[in-house]
Amino acid sequence: MIRFERSFDYELVRRVMTNPAIYPHISDDGSPLAGEYRPIEHEAIWYVAAYDGDELLGIWMFCPQNAVCWEVHTCLLPSAWGERGQIAARLLPLWIWANTNCRRIVSNVPTTNRLALHFAAKAGMRLFAVNEASYLKYGQLCDQAMFGLSKPTEPARSEAETGSESIAETVGEGKRG
Repeated sequence: MIRFERSFDYELVRRVMTNPAIYPHISDDGSPLAGEYRPIEHEAIWYVAAYDGDELLGIWMFCPQNAVCWEVHTCLLPSAWGERGQIAARLLPLWIWANTNCRRIVSNVPTTNRLALHFAAKAGMRLFAVNEASYLKYGQLCDQAMFGLSKPTEPARSEAETGSESIAETVGEGKRG
């Protein structure tokens, strides 16, 4: 049975993130060498460990962008690649909604990482934008696909409900605020 728990075991987090099968896929040209990497130790960052019984499947790192929108980074160990990882990824948002103030999960995936792109889509995340030339790996700039998943019971309020102008109209008309 898959379960989740918030972890403050920063050595465990470091070991998972710097695993030779993971670190090359989560680091960029500005990252330290794996042996020098230390996870951020701050109360705002949520490291969520996933287990299948007593077996550690990996770590998800959540970084709040604001009170309700949190960016996620996935670090699954090789033993969790495949169906177990997909199941955990589909269950994780339910745990996040129940245990945090997060109402939207976002992720930026380099377009060169085909496995991560498919993983995000299979986990239920939806592509909502492309951030062009925003990731540097091996000296090459690449785009990042921006994925998101919102808590299903809280639809965003419309322009008519808020009485404010939509960003699309503001941008489209070249207005500045």
